[in-house]
Amino acid sequence: MPKISAATVAEHRAMKERQVVAAAVELLTTEGASAVTPAAVAERAGLARTSVYQYARSGNELVALAVEETFVQVNAALAAALEAAGPEPAARLEAIIRTMLQGAADGHAPDPSVDVATLGPDQQERLRQLHQELVAPLSAAIAAVGGGDVAVLTAISWGAINGVVPLIEHGMAVEAAVASVVAYVRAGVSASR
Repeated sequence: MPKISAATVAEHRAMKERQVVAAAVELLTTEGASAVTPAAVAERAGLARTSVYQYARSGNELVALAVEETFVQVNAALAAALEAAGPEPAARLEAIIRTMLQGAADGHAPDPSVDVATLGPDQQERLRQLHQELVAPLSAAIAAVGGGDVAVLTAISWGAINGVVPLIEHGMAVEAAVASVVAYVRAGVSASR
């Protein structure tokens, strides 16, 4: 019997982990946090339940993995959008809003069924870091556009973005949502000068 290399074992483990995380994300975005159980993830991933326990000890840990992966995906999309937008502050601001709202339309909106308090302290801290990474470009764009109190304007803008998400989920066109939020944020930034 040929010996399996450590690299092959590591690749196989990484592939299984990706399957587990992808299944957890899919369950979270389609059915909510309560559906993200080791049994459901194992079934969705086509793996034995014992395989799932190699990556997460509980449903809460699976939810944390799914939320983290969603943040990673949105942050990557945001980085690409900002690169495409170039250096002009208003274009960057619009790119951020567009990316966030398109992400929501694609099922990457914050899930209200996720109770962050049920996650472990390390998981909570990791999600706080990822959230800060997500919001930082918005703060930078507002500062570059020339807003007054950047922290307040960022919070208000973030609220506007999240406030429109349910409208998108109920059929509002992403382009209409983007136009409304961009106009609102620009007016708020202008008024704060």
